[in-house]
Amino acid sequence: MILQFSKEKAEEIVEKVNFEKGNGFIPAIVQDSSNNRVLMQAYMNRESLIQTLLTGKTHFWSRTRKKLWMKGEESGHFSLVQNIIFDCDNDAILIKVQQIGPICHTNQETCFHNPTVKEEELKPTAAILERIYEIILERSRTGDERSYVKKLMNKGESEILSKISEESEEVVLATKESSERLVSEESDLIFHLMILLASKGIKLQEIFNEFDRRHKEKISKSR
Repeated sequence: MILQFSKEKAEEIVEKVNFEKGNGFIPAIVQDSSNNRVLMQAYMNRESLIQTLLTGKTHFWSRTRKKLWMKGEESGHFSLVQNIIFDCDNDAILIKVQQIGPICHTNQETCFHNPTVKEEELKPTAAILERIYEIILERSRTGDERSYVKKLMNKGESEILSKISEESEEVVLATKESSERLVSEESDLIFHLMILLASKGIKLQEIFNEFDRRHKEKISKSR
């Protein structure tokens, strides 16, 4: 879920930060919480850090334009804050995010895309479900009417359930076809199930907890 604080708590946190050392600024490193990949580095002043803590979306200070800016304010590729970690001297921060879309202005997934030695490409893991779920929540809260998620949620629960029923039938039919088709239809079904969870205010973590409970219960019975 997105990390957000009250104004009082945000100001309390900011008071602990050493902005003086960097002449009013601190470096902020943005990291993907799904795979720990470093995404970008920018600078924050007191105002931008407070806005980040209040909104749950990263805000920075542009030293060239001399203004506050929110990541994704033009592209829609927001960085949704999951945690903020200060270094030992409180003069630099690490921001863990769920990233919506490419973070780099070059349309790359990371600003650090020019390695001296070529690295193996990162493969998506089950953590991608958490990213998709966060995007669904974001679309449901602030998405415009062009957003598929927003439109579907606005139509209500019966429409969401109808889509789940439709996608379930597609999965059954796909089992008689190719594995590629099955993977595609399974993905559609999981996506719509997550929309249902979001509409009910149920965290994806609750599903993980249930799987874990069942697994432990099964192990316990087998002993």
